[in-house]
Amino acid sequence: MSLFAPLLEGTAVRFRESDPRESSAELGSLFPEEAERMKRAVEKRRKEYICGRTHARSLLREAGFPARAILHDENRAPIWPEGVRASITHTDSWCAVALGRADEVALVGLDVEKASPLKEALMDTICAPEDFEWLNAISDEETRGVMAKLVFSAKECAYKAQYAHSELYLGFQAMWIERLSSAAFRAHFRQDASPFRIGDTIDGSYRIENGLLATAVVQKRRK
Repeated sequence: MSLFAPLLEGTAVRFRESDPRESSAELGSLFPEEAERMKRAVEKRRKEYICGRTHARSLLREAGFPARAILHDENRAPIWPEGVRASITHTDSWCAVALGRADEVALVGLDVEKASPLKEALMDTICAPEDFEWLNAISDEETRGVMAKLVFSAKECAYKAQYAHSELYLGFQAMWIERLSSAAFRAHFRQDASPFRIGDTIDGSYRIENGLLATAVVQKRRK
């Protein structure tokens, strides 16, 4: 299966994706500082982490960067080498990494979720008033719930993409999501996150396949 391929092929990024359940849980493939962070993790978490780091290092080499440990900052965002724009995402059944050169790509963000309805108890936390305006117009309860999950995933994706510039961890009320079509969305800023301002937008695409929901943002750098 190529979940993200239809969203990323033809863009300015390289990408890899696979099922982490097929990955090894052995820590020997990691850099020592990565292995230290994973030594107490359960097997499922190890496989997801190793799968993502393995894909990321392959992409770094392909793009002309040396392989290196990829750790997290205080907001749990991956720390990429200077000159790289990239994103990692995973569930227990899928993992994907997209990577581009910063002189070619301005924004990169990926997210994958199970394509199940968002829990009703999370609706008010995840969805802004503008989100509810179009979600509440959906009469079918299950479809509404899955589209609410799209709101969640699209925000996660857009937040990852903007983080390389703002270095701000945004809450779910910082954006609202406009569904442009059955394959595209637009994230609208509801608060400033310099260099982004209220009203700025980030466009992305999405896909639902084999019980998974994938969202992607790739924006080329303006010449």
